[in-house]
Amino acid sequence: MAQSGIATDDLSDGSRVVTFDAALYKSSAVKKAAYKYGGLFYVLIAQRDDHIEVRLKPKEPCTSTDALVGAFCNEVLDQELRETIAGETAGIRDLLLAQAFSKTTLIDPELETSEYDTEHSADSSEGQ
Repeated sequence: MAQSGIATDDLSDGSRVVTFDAALYKSSAVKKAAYKYGGLFYVLIAQRDDHIEVRLKPKEPCTSTDALVGAFCNEVLDQELRETIAGETAGIRDLLLAQAFSKTTLIDPELETSEYDTEHSADSSEGQ
């Protein structure tokens, strides 16, 4: 396995095998990237004990397979980071959704008045 957590191999049929370290990348992130690149590649994903193996075969002859495989790897990283950020911000997202669909306020009503904004605007302009 490469130090970056990704390794690639060329196959005789023009396919490229990309191997991701399962300790660094979730299979859901790999699947989302594979779905996004499904228009360019036939994709086969195999989950192993400590790695995820993705076989990418271009649907049409391509002179820039290296660039497409690199873009696929970047997309896997992007999807991995999206999942991490979604997990880190889940509480805030849930509060916003609950507030949006609630018939009553979930936040201190005094903080929601327009007077709050005008008072603070006046205070900040007085100090200048």
